[in-house]
Amino acid sequence: MPRRPDRFLLAGALLILLQLVFRAWALWGSWFYFDDLAFQSRAMNQDFGWSYLTESYGGHLMPAGFAIAWVLTKWWVYQWAPWAVTLLLLQLVASIGMLRLLVSMFGRRPVVLALLAGYLMWVFTLSAGVWWAAGINQLPLQIALTFGLTDFLAYLRGRRVRHLVGSLLWVAIGLLFYEKTVLVLGIYGLVALGWFSAGKTPERLRRLWDTYRLAVVLAVVAGGAYVAVYAAVGLNFSPGESTDVAWGPIAWNLVAVAMLPAVVGGPVVWQPLTGGAFADPPDVLLVLSWAATAAVAVYAWRSRTISKRAWGPLAFMTIANVALLASARAGVVGPDIAREYRYQTESAAVIVLGLGLAFLPLRGAVEENEVRPDAPNGYEGRRLIAAITVAVVLLAAVSSVRWVDLWQDRNPTRDYLTQVEETLTSSDEPVPLVDAGVPQTLLWSFRYPENTYSHLFKPWAEHMSFPRSSVDDLYLFDDDGRLTDVQLDPARLMEVPEDADPDCPYPLEGGIVRIPLDGPVLGDGWWIAVNYRSPVDTHFRLVAGDQAHDVDLPAGKHTAWFQASGTFDTVVINSFPDETGLCVTGLVLGSPEAAKPSR
Repeated sequence: MPRRPDRFLLAGALLILLQLVFRAWALWGSWFYFDDLAFQSRAMNQDFGWSYLTESYGGHLMPAGFAIAWVLTKWWVYQWAPWAVTLLLLQLVASIGMLRLLVSMFGRRPVVLALLAGYLMWVFTLSAGVWWAAGINQLPLQIALTFGLTDFLAYLRGRRVRHLVGSLLWVAIGLLFYEKTVLVLGIYGLVALGWFSAGKTPERLRRLWDTYRLAVVLAVVAGGAYVAVYAAVGLNFSPGESTDVAWGPIAWNLVAVAMLPAVVGGPVVWQPLTGGAFADPPDVLLVLSWAATAAVAVYAWRSRTISKRAWGPLAFMTIANVALLASARAGVVGPDIAREYRYQTESAAVIVLGLGLAFLPLRGAVEENEVRPDAPNGYEGRRLIAAITVAVVLLAAVSSVRWVDLWQDRNPTRDYLTQVEETLTSSDEPVPLVDAGVPQTLLWSFRYPENTYSHLFKPWAEHMSFPRSSVDDLYLFDDDGRLTDVQLDPARLMEVPEDADPDCPYPLEGGIVRIPLDGPVLGDGWWIAVNYRSPVDTHFRLVAGDQAHDVDLPAGKHTAWFQASGTFDTVVINSFPDETGLCVTGLVLGSPEAAKPSR
């Protein structure tokens, strides 16, 4: 007779399929955002090699992520579909890994499907599922956690070295994408200490050492070696700075405002950002989530023999997240950053594990989590658990749809780059541009030069030029991607002598003309606008600090543009013919900015 389909696995597969359908919808209307542009800029403008792969990016060491970004950029720069498929596949693997882990831990129980549904639908992983730069870090972390912990549990039960090696290899793979994966080793240790040893803490540690010495040594050596490598190569912030930032507001936002409301399906309400949103749950949901969390924890304590230790991995990861935010993010943007779920995406997996360990016996454990004889009755019926699961999943779906709507509607990147591409490719000749940076809403200027036109617009390089000097025609793109004339935000003006002819304050005569400014100049990125009139075409050299320009200027009234840099307080013009009749009528030094749209 043919085997009957496994209903449990079919139900699990259906849940995963539903999540993928939702994520595919979310990805369909999404596009590149912020760091995605920086990743493609790096890949377009750097050679593939060791320095490219190991460059620290905002404190992240992610050679595998950069390798994938390089391949995708070479074949599909600014083409969203292949990048989106990458995220969808990673999420599929992570979701399968979670189902596999839960079955390994607790067996094929209906409640396992409820735990899986929570992992799949909570908003914790949503931003990593639709934002490529976040997902290429955090989805491999979840894959390493789920598959690695499955192997590690197999090792704890049977002590086969191949399972131990497998668990460490999963961590190693995760570390190629995200340095935070090293914390998975801590979860290994907490699970081993809590469920595969016995006695008081000193005795537990001793038994752990006696029984699993090889695992302890390899984990400590591997973790320590990676931390040393990361400190030398990837660390570009000071962990000591976390002591200068108050942890309390960060922890409050991370746990009370973001995490706990999400567990009951929240946050429902969001505070919009340029891309994505902060959790902004209503007060009633806050109170409900706190009460529900307290009720679940107290009920687990009252009804199970070893429930308290189940929250250890969650506490460990939460403390680590608070410390990381305090040292690397919150000091710059404030504690509200903790309300963004991409800084705790792994919480979905760790909370599921905590709930399971609090109520269910872990298969093969030395100490079994049993139901107390005096446990309260009537709170674990299938119908009640199913009703709670459905309510949480539906509320989480509402929260997710609202977040996705904000993400898709408020991301300006696609419209901006589409407008730029259309403008450049429709021009009959290369458009002379200032090599400026894109708007801060697309990519912060601290990513210079990755944020500049020459780097980001490289697919359309044949349609643009970046002159050091120009006559009349010089352009920028405004915040909407429309081509505009350049104007200067004045920083210095030319000084005009009292006895100068107001109609021609600086005629080109005498072999050399010095035009003093009304103050000193230093630094890079300056441009000079020289207004002049001339009866004939004229050649001259203009020197502005470290920049020298030999130019041929047409007759008539025009504005000539020149780059300037260095330290100086005078603009020098020389190497011009006698009796040109050219008059410099105005000179301004400043930072280029967009004027009104020109085309």
